[in-house]
Amino acid sequence: MSTLTVRLTDQEDRDLQLACEQTGKTKSEVVRDLLAESLRGYRLRQSLQAAHAELGGAARQAGWLTEDDILQDVS
Repeated sequence: MSTLTVRLTDQEDRDLQLACEQTGKTKSEVVRDLLAESLRGYRLRQSLQAAHAELGGAARQAGWLTEDDILQDVS
């Protein structure tokens, strides 16, 4: 494992402490959990943006403007 030092505002520190008290986890555990969750969302957004850039034009040409358009076309 590696170590990362992060400076928190007073409010962030209070919020983190509250999360620790509510979950019974250490600050490190809470931060690791939140970071992992955030990174999953980040990777998903990046993947969706890349797919949109690659396929968006072809989807519009096919008349697919929303997810509902795609699902209706499959039926």
